[in-house]
Amino acid sequence: MSFRNKLIFAFSTLVLISILAIGNFSYRVSLNSLTKQTEENTGLVIEQLRSNLEFRIADIKRVSDFLFWDARTQQLLHTKQSPLTGWEEYTKYLQPKLASALQLSTHTIQIALYINNETLPEVYSTTRPLGLGAKEYSIYYSSRVKDKPWYNQLNLSQDQSQWGQVFDDSEYHTFSVVRPLLNITRIPLENLGVLRIQIPIDELFDTANIEKPGNKSVMLILDRTGNIVYKSEPAGEGTLSLDNLQNDHSYLKVEKELPEIQGKMVLYVPMHEMQAEARKLKVATLVACLISMVVLLILGAFISQYFSRRVTKIVNALDSFHQGHYLEQIHVTDKDEFGKISHSFNKMAGTINHLIQEVYETKLRSASAELSALQAQINPHFLYNTLSAISTLGKLGQTDRMHQMIIQLSQFYRLTLNNGKSLITIAKELEQVHLYIEIQKIKYDAKLSFSYEVDPILLPMQTVKLILQPFVENALEHAWYKNNNLNVRITGSLTNDIIEFKVIDDGIGMDKHTTEQLSNLGEEALGYGIRNVDERIKLQYGSKYGVHVHSYLGMGTTILIRFPVDNTIKQ
Repeated sequence: MSFRNKLIFAFSTLVLISILAIGNFSYRVSLNSLTKQTEENTGLVIEQLRSNLEFRIADIKRVSDFLFWDARTQQLLHTKQSPLTGWEEYTKYLQPKLASALQLSTHTIQIALYINNETLPEVYSTTRPLGLGAKEYSIYYSSRVKDKPWYNQLNLSQDQSQWGQVFDDSEYHTFSVVRPLLNITRIPLENLGVLRIQIPIDELFDTANIEKPGNKSVMLILDRTGNIVYKSEPAGEGTLSLDNLQNDHSYLKVEKELPEIQGKMVLYVPMHEMQAEARKLKVATLVACLISMVVLLILGAFISQYFSRRVTKIVNALDSFHQGHYLEQIHVTDKDEFGKISHSFNKMAGTINHLIQEVYETKLRSASAELSALQAQINPHFLYNTLSAISTLGKLGQTDRMHQMIIQLSQFYRLTLNNGKSLITIAKELEQVHLYIEIQKIKYDAKLSFSYEVDPILLPMQTVKLILQPFVENALEHAWYKNNNLNVRITGSLTNDIIEFKVIDDGIGMDKHTTEQLSNLGEEALGYGIRNVDERIKLQYGSKYGVHVHSYLGMGTTILIRFPVDNTIKQ
């Protein structure tokens, strides 16, 4: 399949998936938006209902506070007196006080006092004025209700009020707030009885003037035990129980706590009313998606043709590059992604051509450095002195030592040449140094002391050849101080996959200026052997490895050689 056809197929698939995804997403977003809007509207409705309820509760609380905080009423309910005096106190003060309390409220309420002081008269009616739309107050002895379950279940402390349906509220469709009557002039507070204020549920939770979201919404008021105390539901739909509403997922549920009455308000909105508009939008979205798909497919055919021509130009340039034409260039004037690719290709071709030249030159430099090292070791002066020593041994008749020296000389140059290979094991590198020292001991005899401290784990590892012997030779040529002995020590260790060799002597050492000149490995006049070894190590392992010189006048010299273990060697 050609690139153009692949591009058309990919574009068509992408368009199809994208349009279907966008259509589905649009439908879901619209539905979620509609649901969110309904929730917000429902929240506003509930907040309005709650605000109205707070106003009515505040109205009832005002009546409750009017009686609770009245000191004369507290004194009257506390004082024991004769029946006649009690009746007079009632008619002179308590009756007008209760009548005034009834007039404080704009709602049809009934006030009931359950008092502990039985010297005051009981006043109550046998009718239910709440059902007739009238206000009424009553006074009962608390002994009448102390055995009643509703009274015993009250959990009142000090100034706490409790809302709910108690006693006969369910029967008469009323709601009550119950509050203890206390004598606040005495410590500890004296319980004088219980105050109960009743209000019709239809007045307390009136929703007639509030427009609920949806024509079939259901509103519930639940008390602190979870029982329904008020329900507002559409006419003609039958009675919906709380369990049915909770288990019916076709309703959107929004609830609000009502701490004032220790209950909560719950509004159920039918989902099908919200989804009707969403279904219309779904159909419109599907039609728009089909039209968009046709238009985009036609547009995609033209676009794929345009881009396929540009890709073909890049492919032709790559084929030419593959055939070895590294200077091949793609001529473009665009600054888009294809222009960047073409520019990068041109830059890459130039870089590769440069690297090829650089690698070629590096190999020439490496070969030149190795040849220089070998030439430095095949030293006529060193060879002449060694042969002269061999001749002397022969004249003296020391044939064993002469034979040993000839063998050591041949082994030294055999290891130096190493069959033309640039890498050698560390064991052979140390052997070469040992042979060189043994030959030199003929000349220096007991004045020269040599020792090794090399970790055995290093012996089978590889290294660039001729990295230790040049520094031993340098020490023998420059480190002698008058007629003193010279001690040379070679150490080798492995730290974090880095091999470190040190060639240490206790000779005359060097001053700071000479050390700096030797460390400047580009100098030709000084430190040629150091520069040669350092350059070959850097060529083989990288620029962060090489040779470092540390020396102090009169304290000797230490040459540090660092390079990585075998697994980093460029074979």
